[in-house]
Amino acid sequence: MIRFAPARKPILIALLLVSVAASALAQVPISDFEQALGAIPVSDVSRFVAAVELGMSQSDFPTVEVLQFIERLASTAYSAAEKEAVLVHVFVAMEEGLPVDGLVTKGLEGIARGVPLQQIEQSLRQRLTLLVETRDLLYAKGIFSVAPGSPQSVPTAVPTPRFNLLVTHISDTIADYLEGGGSPFEGQTVYQEVRFRLTSLEGATLNPADVDLVLKRLEPADMTRVALSAVT
Repeated sequence: MIRFAPARKPILIALLLVSVAASALAQVPISDFEQALGAIPVSDVSRFVAAVELGMSQSDFPTVEVLQFIERLASTAYSAAEKEAVLVHVFVAMEEGLPVDGLVTKGLEGIARGVPLQQIEQSLRQRLTLLVETRDLLYAKGIFSVAPGSPQSVPTAVPTPRFNLLVTHISDTIADYLEGGGSPFEGQTVYQEVRFRLTSLEGATLNPADVDLVLKRLEPADMTRVALSAVT
């Protein structure tokens, strides 16, 4: 079990809100990413740049924070292979169309705290798994993502930025629980943790209708399956 204690939730939530607002205003040229990736250096700059371009096509992509993460990672005293092993999880998430806010926040937090890079890599790997499993769980429950402004073909379709927030906060809650030493078999406890996180953000960060939709369809057994995917 990974012991990477999370920062206090209110602080992380505040950082996320600030980062999203900053990213929306930022105009970062792709050449800045090429330079930062070359400083590591990564083995395939073109693949990583393509992933960034894909991510930047989304309105909720945290451009500034991703660049900052790459630059901070490049400045650490580890080998290029070790740095790329950490970074690749963020870029796989971009390629999969998954939200990367939680991964970047956790990575920056770990570097700032001097957490060993191997431990950061393990945490991000686990969190990427949870992002994938959470997205797939919502799909299985009939909750889908649609581009903002697109016709809503089904009542359970949620605009992509709002869908991404749900995926981020559900998966981050499960990750925090596991990294705090919680058992993946305690589905009811995990569900209550998720419920508390979502309802505490309701009306501010999260759309109340989205929170209601998710909580009506998720069950403790679902939380157990998702949590187990990250530890098996």
